[in-house]
Amino acid sequence: MNDYEWLKSVKELNQIVFNINIAKSNEDQINAGNALFAYTVRQDINEELRMLAENIAMLMVQKEGRELHLEFMEGDLEKTCSELHTAKHDPLTGLPNRGLFNANLDSMFEKAKKENRKLALLLLDLDRFKPVNDTYGHDAGDELLKQSANRISEAVGDSGCAGRLGGDEFAAFLPDIKDQQEACQVAQKILLSIKKPFQLEAATVFIDSSIGISFLDHTTKDPCDLVKNADVAMYEAKNAGRGRYVAYIPEKRIVEGNEKNKNRFIEARLQGQPE
Repeated sequence: MNDYEWLKSVKELNQIVFNINIAKSNEDQINAGNALFAYTVRQDINEELRMLAENIAMLMVQKEGRELHLEFMEGDLEKTCSELHTAKHDPLTGLPNRGLFNANLDSMFEKAKKENRKLALLLLDLDRFKPVNDTYGHDAGDELLKQSANRISEAVGDSGCAGRLGGDEFAAFLPDIKDQQEACQVAQKILLSIKKPFQLEAATVFIDSSIGISFLDHTTKDPCDLVKNADVAMYEAKNAGRGRYVAYIPEKRIVEGNEKNKNRFIEARLQGQPE
C-alpha cells in the first residue's frame, strides 16, 4: 500500500492527528507524514481537505522542529555543565580546585559566622612527594596525587569537603564540628591513611603529610584569617618533624599530634604572635 492509498484507508482525519502524536518509532507516524505531504499536492481533492492536510503537515514539521531544538538544547546543556565542572575541578584528581574550594569556604564561613556555628580548616602538604616525582617520573607523581586525593576524601567523608589547591597541597573544611577534638580526629585519620604504602606502577612508595588546622573563633575576622592560621600551623608541623598535625589556637598555644602521640598540648611561639 502506497502513502496515498494508506491515507485513503483512514476513515477520519482525526485518526491522522492521532497517528502524528504517537511515538516516533511507530511506523504509522512516518506513513502518516509521507501521506499528508503526498495528499497536499493532489489536484483532485476538496480544497478544504487540502488545507486541513497542509495544516496538519505543518504542525507535524513544527513538532519535529521543536523536538530537534530540544535535543540541541539538551546537548548544549550537557556540554555547558561539563565545561563548568571542568573549570571548577582539578582535572587530575576530580576534587574542587582552588577557586571552587575558596568560594565554598567563603560561603561556609559566612554561614557559620552568622549562625554561630563551628568551622575548621585543614591545610596539608604531602611530605616527600618531590623525591618520588623526581625519581619515578611525572606519571608516578600524578598517580600518587590521585591516590592521595582519594584517601584524603575518604578520611574527610561526609563531614566536610576536600579540595586540591595545587601541586601537592590539599585542603578540607569541616562545618558543624562538635569541638576542636573532632577536627584533630579527622586530621589523624588523614595522617594514618597517607602513611600506608602507595602501590604505583613504577614502585611501592611511602610518604607522610603535614597538616595545619585552624578554627573559626573570635579572632578570625574573615576566611583569609582562617587560611593564614592553618598555614602557620602547617609549617609548624613541618618544622616539628613532618608526619603530624598542628592545630592553631590563639594565645600562642597549639595542639600537636602524630601517629604516636595523639593530642599533646605544647607551647609554641607562632609567627606574628606577641611574646
